[in-house]
Amino acid sequence: MQICLDGEQLTVRDEAVADDWQLRWAHQPEASLHSTVAHPAIAVGDGDSQVKMNQGNFQLHDTNVERIGLPVVQTFTSSATSATLELAPAPDSPSYLRVLIHYVNGGWHLDFKALAAKLNRFWLRLTAQPSDRFYGGGEQMSYLNLAGRTFPIWTSEPGVGRNKQTAITQAADRNNGGGGDYYTSNYPQATYLTSRHQMVHLATTAYAELDFTDHRYTELSAWAVPDSVWLASAPTLAGLVRLTKDWFGTQPVLPDWANQGVVLGLQGGTQVVGDRVVAAQRAGIKVAGVWLQDWEGPLFTSFGKRLHWDWHWDQDFYPGLDEQIAKWRQQGIRFLGYINPYVVDDGPLFATAKDAGYLATQADGDVYLVDFGEFNCGVVDLLNPAAYQWYQGIIEQRLIDFDMSGWMADFGEYLPTDVQLAGKADPMLAHNQWPVLWAKLNRDALEHAGKLGEVVPFFRAGGAGTQGYAPLLWAGDQSVDWTPDDGLPSALTGMLTVGLTGNGLTHPDIGGYTSLFGNVRTKELWLRWLELGAFTPFMRTHEGNRPSENFQYYDDYATMRQVARLTRVHQQLAPYLRAVMQENTATGMPVMRPLVLADEEDEQTWDEHTSYTLGSDLLVAPVLKPGETQRSVYLPGGEWCHLWSGELFRGQDRVTVAAPMGMPPVFYRASSSFANLFSTFR
Repeated sequence: MQICLDGEQLTVRDEAVADDWQLRWAHQPEASLHSTVAHPAIAVGDGDSQVKMNQGNFQLHDTNVERIGLPVVQTFTSSATSATLELAPAPDSPSYLRVLIHYVNGGWHLDFKALAAKLNRFWLRLTAQPSDRFYGGGEQMSYLNLAGRTFPIWTSEPGVGRNKQTAITQAADRNNGGGGDYYTSNYPQATYLTSRHQMVHLATTAYAELDFTDHRYTELSAWAVPDSVWLASAPTLAGLVRLTKDWFGTQPVLPDWANQGVVLGLQGGTQVVGDRVVAAQRAGIKVAGVWLQDWEGPLFTSFGKRLHWDWHWDQDFYPGLDEQIAKWRQQGIRFLGYINPYVVDDGPLFATAKDAGYLATQADGDVYLVDFGEFNCGVVDLLNPAAYQWYQGIIEQRLIDFDMSGWMADFGEYLPTDVQLAGKADPMLAHNQWPVLWAKLNRDALEHAGKLGEVVPFFRAGGAGTQGYAPLLWAGDQSVDWTPDDGLPSALTGMLTVGLTGNGLTHPDIGGYTSLFGNVRTKELWLRWLELGAFTPFMRTHEGNRPSENFQYYDDYATMRQVARLTRVHQQLAPYLRAVMQENTATGMPVMRPLVLADEEDEQTWDEHTSYTLGSDLLVAPVLKPGETQRSVYLPGGEWCHLWSGELFRGQDRVTVAAPMGMPPVFYRASSSFANLFSTFR
């Protein structure tokens, strides 16, 4: 039996064949799904999971798994727009699973309903070929092309080092199991695109895996029977990316203030921060905002400088901050802060939440405390409507009413799997849902306060649906080094992958964040990170977890002058960035794009993830290795002009250009409607 999908129409051939069935696109020669008795495409089963969590790092194991292939179509009905199948393991067996195939939002859904008891495992195999490439998976920071690897879909700390062969990862594993691996991510998503122009989304919040290790098929699995699998096909990869807008949502254009320079990440009290802002202005730095993550007061641990998560202005540490915020506002400088969905157990907010029943609990009814590294916090139960409304009010009253123009909306990925939640919700299913709820809560606060489009929270954790709630992402807590899996290069890879699944607005911590086990950032690293940050939608610095041990831009005047120059560059790009952001909002095409979207007919672009296009008309090749003063860059088809010199280059060729500090390789299309703007940088 063949089920053929053509636009919004469905046709069936050879309906009588019940144990060899295919799902195919009318315009493609190969079936997308092919199920036989020997190789059933769909299987179900049951299993028992074991999960351990330590400070956001998870160890997951599965035992007693029974896998039951379902090759036989026991019953089948169809129309011109849908089909329903009931699948069984054998002709004389009852049906185990019902599948409804129907068209939704530019693609086809396979909706699943379990017909047998104790089914909590699911597998689906889609056909593949050895030459296939796979992109997406949410934010994947080690690889752009996912082929040949398995990617668990479980939001978590990404880990320190993220490569089991490196000394830093091994040290982190010995310390608390927090070394991470190539797949650990704050924002995994079970969505991917293929080089054969298909897009697939596994719609479930359960633990899931995308397995690309077999050249014959891709296997999607989950620790629950999923709601559905979504399938789409388009003539190009760019066409598939545009579908993400309808599938998941997209972000509004950032407000004008966000591109008027750099948002300086500072901390240390009113006097210290005020002096550093004045010094930055005197050095010519265009300051768009001041981001004070420690506005609620500091907390010191062996990890470094942390924050006191009680979410009120610490007037002892920041005396007169309200007056300073008003002065900054008069100068065109916005104030940004920090919050997350947890409350520290030694503050009055925790006591209020505990008394009101707003916190997730243990089985015995006591508040569940999560260890965040030498301090404990309660989890605001976002599934409790009263708790959700209360915490939304905290954001409105303590952040928005305090004249914050944005904040780091941190975490969301720590929900333990043994908590008791409102409505007796299963935490194994709520875990991946949590960062989406967290993003929604922030958006609801902005909407209720009338601040949508003006105030910009930014997030690191997410899942399917975050796209419609989070106006901006950031690439997470990279190590302050050059390593491909967790340093400067990984920030770029992560931003490119997450953009392919509907998150078109993102940016990095300039300078990175994590400094552990003797790893400290250098001036060179900081300046190269600055260059990357200047060519992203939002430019923001970070002092890191150990500010006093790591290089800071204000440590020498020469660096401040470099910051001044590149903030002016970023500011001058504002008209172009606005046009590209408008394109993202309207179509779902991300602001930062892998080269494959620029020229997918050219095989040289397929695996390139050390350069990118900013919109369609700028190509940026950041310096990602220490000591480099020139870079080899592959240019897609067309004629490209070097931003700094004006030299012309023909595309579909690799060129080597100088890359002195402050002038990373950047090119613009000679035919661009913004060519006059770009020519002013020479």
